[in-house]
Amino acid sequence: MTVHRAISEQGSAAGLRVEYVDSLDGFRALRPAWEALEQKDAEGTVFLSWAWLRQAFERTTGRWRVITAWVDQDLVAVLPLKYRVHWSKTRTEFQTEIEAGGRLLWSEYTGFLCDPAHEEMAITAIANRLQSLPWIKLSLRYVLSERRVGIFTRAFSQDAHRVRLKPYRINRGETDNLLCPQVQLPGSYDQYLSDCLSRNTRQKIKRFERKFLESGALTFAATTDHTRDIDALLTLWQAKWAQVKGAETARQVAGNYLQVLMAAQKFGLLYLSVLRDGDRMLGALGHVLDPHHKRMHFIVAGRDETARGHHIGALLHSQSIRWAIDNGYGVYDFCHGNESYKYGYGAKDVQALYLSIRPRKLRQPGAYLDALSHKEALARVLSFIEEGQNDRATTGTRQLLNLLHNGDMAR
Repeated sequence: MTVHRAISEQGSAAGLRVEYVDSLDGFRALRPAWEALEQKDAEGTVFLSWAWLRQAFERTTGRWRVITAWVDQDLVAVLPLKYRVHWSKTRTEFQTEIEAGGRLLWSEYTGFLCDPAHEEMAITAIANRLQSLPWIKLSLRYVLSERRVGIFTRAFSQDAHRVRLKPYRINRGETDNLLCPQVQLPGSYDQYLSDCLSRNTRQKIKRFERKFLESGALTFAATTDHTRDIDALLTLWQAKWAQVKGAETARQVAGNYLQVLMAAQKFGLLYLSVLRDGDRMLGALGHVLDPHHKRMHFIVAGRDETARGHHIGALLHSQSIRWAIDNGYGVYDFCHGNESYKYGYGAKDVQALYLSIRPRKLRQPGAYLDALSHKEALARVLSFIEEGQNDRATTGTRQLLNLLHNGDMAR
């Protein structure tokens, strides 16, 4: 089934209905209404746009669902979700876990796209609809709107659910990844230097500009060969972080960055700035542009660690900020993580939230596997067999057979 409908009691009186879509045809049909909604939501991001999520959903069919709220023919709210299958060792069963849909493409920010005129009613109705679906855990990480999270969580009964706002730290606890430093950009680069930076930082950047750029010793420019320079940037990134994260983890993370940068490049939303010494790349920054909301999101940096000098990072970020200002952007976003260097460019923290919801009392066995997850669960059964975990394979098969006999596997 492409579109599933449910009308909440609260929404019915106001003409509000809730639907969910989990097929590509259904998602494509949403495009005009979704893009109209993007124009109404000042709190939206490029990562909640229909075009961005299309790239995530087309490559991961069967692993996502979009909950939508409508007033008459107008789409007033969407919540994109990612579905995954969890094998519970304690209950020996497959369960559905739900995350933010944008994380299928490693989106920097997630959450709701809303028409402000219907925000509270629509988000409440979406929360009520979610409570009728089978899942064992719902987590939304990197949501920026505290107000919308509050509306959403208040709809969940505290007696029936454990609702938490969780911390999220990386780098052995050194980095708070829910703090997102952002620079509010003024109207000119000169004003940025004078108003946003300390005297020492301002003098340092001006000195680097004179010594390296104005003299012609180095060149700074946006790439003209995206494929070549994305590869070069990520090669530099891996060379540095393989020593910290391990070679395999660094390779996987670089692959995630590649997906993000290529997705942005496909729609003309990639700004990849490069600092060169002749033909040698000293460093590069990959950004995702949000021209509608006038935000420029810094995603990843690569630097030649054999090149010495503090000027490389300073010139890359300062000149990228100059480009953002010259092209009418209002925010330079350093995205996740409160690394100290970001604040030297005038950034102030924006708090993202990490929401987790679980049922307090577990129902009968098998009650937490959504029909959307059945194919993935069947694939897990096969992997159990291949790994010689025959007890798990037998138990998982029995769970799926019971659902089939009960008619719960029909789509």
